Amino acid sequence: MTTPDLPFLQSDRIIFKMFACEEHLKNIKNIKSQHGDLLSKDARVGAEMEIDSLISQMIGTFDCLLFRIIDKFQLSGIPRDRIELNKVISALSAESNGIELARELQRANQEGNWYWKIKDLRNYSLNGSLLSAEASLDVIPYFEQTLVQLKEFIKNILMNEPKLQTKE
Repeated sequence: MTTPDLPFLQSDRIIFKMFACEEHLKNIKNIKSQHGDLLSKDARVGAEMEIDSLISQMIGTFDCLLFRIIDKFQLSGIPRDRIELNKVISALSAESNGIELARELQRANQEGNWYWKIKDLRNYSLNGSLLSAEASLDVIPYFEQTLVQLKEFIKNILMNEPKLQTKE
């Protein structure tokens, strides 16, 4: 993201959250570059914090999309403080013009797909380190790939749903 994009950070939370994801991934790469290994004594805490923050921002990006969907499709019955994917999918499925969008959201969340995996990693990280042997995760390539998937998903959703293209 370049400097001219910065004004959008205040008005478009999806863009802001993706920018935050990119920054956290860049920080993880910098930690590895400085220390040679994310598991080294000097790198571990910072790397863990950045990984947790990256996961939170990725989920937050998806949540921002859900918030925009609720707003733009005027889905009633979903309180702003209780936005859940299944409720959004259910409400969209009841709308004739929201069925395909509901399918796309459901697909991303199916077991084994990218959004399901990122939520699973978040849940794993609540009890264990993603930098452990048990996690067996090469974090930088994994999150690079997942961030590309997130960006593509958002881009496709916004491109296919004109209602969602602008926040205003």
